Amino acid sequence: MDADSWQRAKPLIEAALQRSGSERRAFLTSACDDVALRAEIEALLDSYEHTSGLSESDSWFGAMDEPDTNQERLTGTCHPDEFEFAPGLEIGGRYVLVERLGKGGGGEVHRASDVRLQRDVAIKILARRGDEEGAQRIREARAAAQLNHRGIATIYDVFDIEGRIAIVMELVPGPTLADRLRVGRLPIGDVIHIGAEIADAVEHAHACGILHCDLKPANVKFAADGCAKVLDFGLARRTEHSAAAMRGVTGLTGESLEGLALGTPGYMSPEQLLGLPIDLRSDVYCLGVLVYEMATGRRLFEAADAMSAAVAVLTASAADLPREVPRRLRVVVQRALRKTPDARFPSAAEFRDAVIAAGVASWGDRIASAFWS
Repeated sequence: MDADSWQRAKPLIEAALQRSGSERRAFLTSACDDVALRAEIEALLDSYEHTSGLSESDSWFGAMDEPDTNQERLTGTCHPDEFEFAPGLEIGGRYVLVERLGKGGGGEVHRASDVRLQRDVAIKILARRGDEEGAQRIREARAAAQLNHRGIATIYDVFDIEGRIAIVMELVPGPTLADRLRVGRLPIGDVIHIGAEIADAVEHAHACGILHCDLKPANVKFAADGCAKVLDFGLARRTEHSAAAMRGVTGLTGESLEGLALGTPGYMSPEQLLGLPIDLRSDVYCLGVLVYEMATGRRLFEAADAMSAAVAVLTASAADLPREVPRRLRVVVQRALRKTPDARFPSAAEFRDAVIAAGVASWGDRIASAFWS
């Protein structure tokens, strides 16, 4: 079930859960003329017959549909002297830098104006790398530019500036997932909804032969309509879309372990940290990390520094999720976080479907509790 189908399915699932098992099929037949979608909904509901005859509504559905209205942008996070490129500079023959948005070990990000198309864009100027790695990054950014999904920030352009790579992408003005998590853990309905959205975007990328390799709260933003958008696919890795590709592509090497200074090892899979081959299941691990953090309001492994976080990822067991997190969702997250790739979900699509199924079960359990209390 993709994101669009999920949006259509949500109100039907809510309405079906309020009917007895014998009434559900007749209701879905009359309310949904899409045979394939109806079959998927029935398959999800068939596992939860214990909710038969319930009539109480479930408020979590309403909470999931509320768009995020926070329009804050991450600005002024760095001292101006830390940036190498100043507002007003014209680059790439058509872009004028307008505002500094952020800077890290991987490069710096600016809001810019596309003077040719008269629109604002975001430009990430990567840190200087060797010629071979730079050429590889350009190839990967061009491949990622072919992605077309509402949950992925579009890449418009890639070019060289003073020996550094600049990636031009859609400007998403809303807050990041990291911004929202600073307030605390998210409502379970939001966790399920956002987790499924992100997984659907990642599945689309995988189907196009792209691994993200850097999924973290700072790389997820919320558009004006509340849709979660995954950023930085321009830094992703390519892989072949075939069964043989489960062997993956080359991960981090000893030379690239300087990336630990970025503060993101806690979001990398164990095999990526070890420099072993990575594949679709590496991104599945990262999806599990994101859902864990949304559900708990804390990082999977708290650590004083990047190296300690990396060691924890490789050796420590994740703390159990709180009891208020639905049992089925706890099981999904625990499987995604297995240190051995073979023990995880084999794809982002299966992870997404498991998250949705856990949500359906949770809504049914809540309705049952309200009905029998």
